Amino acid sequence: MELSAEQRQVVDHGVGPLRVRGRAGTGKTTALVARYLRLAAQVPPSRLLFVCRSRAAVAAVRDAVLPELAGGFDALPITTFTGVAFDALARADTAPRRISLAEQRALVRDLLADDDPSDWPTLAHLLRRPAFVDEVIDGLAWWRGATSAPPRPDDAWRELSAFNDRYAAALDERDAVDGPGLLTLAARVLDTNPPPYEHVLVDDFEAATNADGRLFEALSTSASSVCIAANPNGAIGARRGATTELFEGRAGAEVQLTAPFRGPVQRQLIRCGHPSVEPEAIAGELLAAREAGARWSDMAVLVRRPRQRARAITRALARHGIPVAAADAPLDDEPVVTAAVDVLRWAAGDDDALGRLLASPLSRLDPVEVRTLRRKMAAGELVVTDDPRLESLVTLRDEVRDRLEADDPAALVFLVWERALGPILVGSNDPADDRAIDAFVAFHDGFTRQVDRHPGLRVPEWLSLEGRADRWRPARPLTDSVTVASASAAAGREWHTVVIAGAVEGEFPAIDGHAPVFEPAILRGDAPPTPAERRRASLAEERRLFCEIASTRATVALVATAAPEPGVLESRFVGDWPVKASSIPLAPGRAPIVRPDADGSADLFVNDTLQLSASQLETYEDCPLRYLYEYVLRVRSDSNVYAELGTLVHEVLRAFLDPDNDDIDYSLDGLNELGERMWRDDLAPYRPQVEEARRDYFDMLQRWWDEEGGVARPNVVAVERRFEFEVGPHTITGSIDRVDRVDGGLRIVDYKTGSKEPAEAEMADNLQLAVYHLAAARDTELAELGPATDLDLMFLRSMKVRSQPVAADHEALTEARVLAVADRILAEDFEPSVQANCRVCAFHRRCPIQAAGRETSSDV
Repeated sequence: MELSAEQRQVVDHGVGPLRVRGRAGTGKTTALVARYLRLAAQVPPSRLLFVCRSRAAVAAVRDAVLPELAGGFDALPITTFTGVAFDALARADTAPRRISLAEQRALVRDLLADDDPSDWPTLAHLLRRPAFVDEVIDGLAWWRGATSAPPRPDDAWRELSAFNDRYAAALDERDAVDGPGLLTLAARVLDTNPPPYEHVLVDDFEAATNADGRLFEALSTSASSVCIAANPNGAIGARRGATTELFEGRAGAEVQLTAPFRGPVQRQLIRCGHPSVEPEAIAGELLAAREAGARWSDMAVLVRRPRQRARAITRALARHGIPVAAADAPLDDEPVVTAAVDVLRWAAGDDDALGRLLASPLSRLDPVEVRTLRRKMAAGELVVTDDPRLESLVTLRDEVRDRLEADDPAALVFLVWERALGPILVGSNDPADDRAIDAFVAFHDGFTRQVDRHPGLRVPEWLSLEGRADRWRPARPLTDSVTVASASAAAGREWHTVVIAGAVEGEFPAIDGHAPVFEPAILRGDAPPTPAERRRASLAEERRLFCEIASTRATVALVATAAPEPGVLESRFVGDWPVKASSIPLAPGRAPIVRPDADGSADLFVNDTLQLSASQLETYEDCPLRYLYEYVLRVRSDSNVYAELGTLVHEVLRAFLDPDNDDIDYSLDGLNELGERMWRDDLAPYRPQVEEARRDYFDMLQRWWDEEGGVARPNVVAVERRFEFEVGPHTITGSIDRVDRVDGGLRIVDYKTGSKEPAEAEMADNLQLAVYHLAAARDTELAELGPATDLDLMFLRSMKVRSQPVAADHEALTEARVLAVADRILAEDFEPSVQANCRVCAFHRRCPIQAAGRETSSDV
């Protein structure tokens, strides 16, 4: 590669410090690699230190220099600051264990639980709050990484300082260090044992923290030359302590790289109508890039929050046969992983884990069996050792339980794989099973490394930590696979095609105006920023993340996808991007079935006879087209929470007023107890809907009791009374909610749980009540009880009753209306009605009088 004149200055720099400044794509890393190779020709590679910001960057630099190095060498120190720290401590025969974030959180939580409120005089009100644990962890990172004691600490920092002493003592007891402690300890060791490096090169120094800077000073003291490269315009991570001051304040010569090596990239925005479509649109872009000749490994999908976005994207890519390496995606939603962990939980005594295992791949039960066994569990009737379907699960649990004390968790997880999961997945041709195997291997690899760092770890202790940390995939991509990673993890890397997912406000940018309990500005001797200053600083960093990092990773194609949910705006960062249409690919598999057009020769209604109900008749009178879709073509719409709630209220009142049930406690307490017993949490998919439905449910029951049930017990003859009778050649069927005996005859009651109530003037035309009146006259058993004199709609939300007057020729008028409707149906008169109640219709997209259902011209 031909180096620019500016890059050549970096390569040819002699002794002393040098700063290299440049924006993304100006060749900073290339210049450092070229300088490294020039120096490697003069001194052994083991005397050259190249520090990168991440393990991915380390791998990239090693791949770049290894083919150019000649001869043998005893070491190749290309690493991160953390790797340098471990190496320095190993040279000094010091090998503390660095605790993981989960262990640190557990340690801090336990120490805070043991603290007395008097240990935190000004923060005692926060001591028992779970969120205070994270605030303390953030404060410890700043405190332990600070270069010096704060000049004027406030009360919060003084109290944290005292806690830090207790925290440090607890780490010493465990012979462990945390992240800042590791770097600080290594810097002290290097002060007394100078490092063996003649030349030091550091890339992406804008990401360095004060702890990194202190270690860097110890490394560079005895070096002949020090070369640091940074892109201050792309600096992020201020909340964790990253600062550009370490770069800007470094003395020495400076070279500024200005010529960009990445050509102009065409930016495009894809707007998706719904968040569920976005992963499919991303798959379409990657498949198009593949068709254009790009390798999978030359593509990346960048997201703001991997935990929320990556899982849906990786699953969509897997559906379309796209290999994916989701370095930042958590594994805790993978069924194969949760099943393995739940076996350990069950063996350790957590009986709740069995309920989850019943629905896991290990049980091999169908959904009906799972529901049956779960109901038995809830009722306390399930004895696992007596059910032959659970024999293999029980055997596995017993084997794991017998080895809990002797074996580490990684070995037991592998036992679960060996005994149960492996035989199910290995040898399968299903792509989903290949994904499951990859997920388990990634989980087990990371788990094994955790056990290697903590040899005495056993299942109970690990389970106490397991719920507090994500099971992350290791950054070990496949040979040729698409990278799915966070935008911040993309710094220093590049791909042919980059898709930025989630270009909406709240993600890009995700402005954080949070004021921490332990204010970092006080450590520096500065005044705390105002809320407006915090938000401006956060927005500036978010802009750098999107514009200087995420948007500069592509060499050929850059696409952003936006699928704003209701109330969410499209990102301000893509407002001027040209928009392109999404390309949603078909899922791989068999081609869709193409059915030939019907020839219309078959009769739509056999023998010109119909079977109708009161609801069907009312639907046709409201809108014939809706009747066609719903009852003739049977295009059923999904049930909703209101319909489910109405059905449940009907069931409760039916059971409570059943004249054949003598066991009912007819009281308000009895009604509420029955309502509680019959309540179902599966009425709606979302918890707020369930809670609202539950409030409405008990409100309607209470209101019914206050207005009718508790005033005078109705003389109920029948509930949910089925009927069937003939009108001409047609059959009318249905059921009446309630039939009461009243003076002079019967009262027909139909419950309504909706909020729409007809006017009194409209009741004479109510076809449903008219059909019920006709049923009471034609049904032999009901007719023997007397005539239907009262026809009522009872609206349970308001307890208003709307009545239909009974005319002398009521039966004849109703029969004539039924026959007229039937004749129109047989004539296939299905025109939409402009007077219909369209609010409750589910067929807007199929209705020509609705905007969503109108045909478009051929040129649109």
